[in-house]
Amino acid sequence: MDKQRIIIHEKPKLNKPYLVAGFEGWPDAGKVSSGVVSYLRDKLDARKLAEIEPDDFYLFQSPGAEVKRPVTNIQDGLVVALSLPATRLWFYKNQRSGHDLIILLGREPELRWNDYVNLILDFAQNSGVARIYAIGGTYDVVPHTLAPMVAVVLSAPGLEPEMKDYGIQTINYRGQSSIHTLFLVSASKRNLEVVSLWGYVPHYVQVPNTKVCYGILDKLAKMLELTLDLEDIRRGSQHLDEMVDKAVAQKPELSDYVRRLELEYGKGKDEPGEPLKEDIIREIED
Repeated sequence: MDKQRIIIHEKPKLNKPYLVAGFEGWPDAGKVSSGVVSYLRDKLDARKLAEIEPDDFYLFQSPGAEVKRPVTNIQDGLVVALSLPATRLWFYKNQRSGHDLIILLGREPELRWNDYVNLILDFAQNSGVARIYAIGGTYDVVPHTLAPMVAVVLSAPGLEPEMKDYGIQTINYRGQSSIHTLFLVSASKRNLEVVSLWGYVPHYVQVPNTKVCYGILDKLAKMLELTLDLEDIRRGSQHLDEMVDKAVAQKPELSDYVRRLELEYGKGKDEPGEPLKEDIIREIED
């Protein structure tokens, strides 16, 4: 483990912990990845464990990188705080299970993916991690009116029956990949299990999606053997549905589109009809 690039805040004795990882950026459609992990961290009142220095992994001055620039707080002409976009880890001692929890939240790196993944996997193995759960969100042609679809990609065969017990299906995919895929491939070489859970976000609702977050958290809590009261995010999910329903009802073109999605959902068909206009999607966001 490269300790020079990891700052350790505490060294707790953890019992066969699970690691739950979320990444902002490309695999964070609907803020599902960052939202699920942040919710767990806050709900469990997890404690600071460590952080990874960002210098080797990000281009702070690249085009469109304004959101990744360090954030400062200046009061009366003096710098009182400077926050770099580091990857941070927290821990939680789970008294109701044989597995404690490590929670990781960072931004998908722009540089040195192999170094980044190996740094985390080294840390995981040195911490005795039993399994990694990587959370992702992706926009897709799915209706907002039905229960969110949660799918999985696995680092090794043999885990499918367990996933089916939780009502989670495996997927077929060919195309651009996220940092999740490298985690799966790299962890497999180390005989370390990774379960990459993906929530499918309606592509016409490009706002933080509490409904999809709730769908993943409901299943993840069972996998991690956590006792969690999810009533607050369930109510947030209902509120989002109500707002989207109201916006859809005001747009006949969108209402017809959603009905077509409901009919074709789960049949493996391509997007029906003409794609939605960008101005309609922006109106829903507003």
